[in-house]
Amino acid sequence: MSRNVYITGFMGSGKTTVGRALSEKLNRRAVDLDEWIEKREQMEIRQIFAEKGEAYFRDLETKALQAVKGPNLIITTGGGIVTRTENREWMKKHGIVVYLRCELNEIMRRLKGDKSRPNFRGDRKAMERLFQSRKAAYEEADIIVDTTEKSVAQIVAEISERLKRYESGNTTR
Repeated sequence: MSRNVYITGFMGSGKTTVGRALSEKLNRRAVDLDEWIEKREQMEIRQIFAEKGEAYFRDLETKALQAVKGPNLIITTGGGIVTRTENREWMKKHGIVVYLRCELNEIMRRLKGDKSRPNFRGDRKAMERLFQSRKAAYEEADIIVDTTEKSVAQIVAEISERLKRYESGNTTR
């Protein structure tokens, strides 16, 4: 495998955790776009949202996506990266897009008490609206893997196998 792999999904779906484990299994470097942005801006994502707004952050996210280059990377994205068509097109053109699908009940359970996410306030109805507004964009991915009630090892094994099949020409999601 030589193409970059972009890991997408809603907040709490396991993108960063799975991306790191996948990078170890495939012996590839992992880059987390949110961490990349935080390092360059010298502030947390939540602070960027609060002080400069979501539109400013989305611009940073697009710039980061296009700036992170290299062969064989595992690139974990923020949950909202798919909201821009240009980002979805960029990822498709420069790699393989993997969507980590997760049931909303599981996401709510995983995020309970998490104060670090700017778009999470614990309100299930608001989360459902946000999830539904992004669902079609997530589903444009090349590979879709359900993470609900699966261990990281199970998810990584499934992605690894699906990537091998995808790169050998079997493009069923």
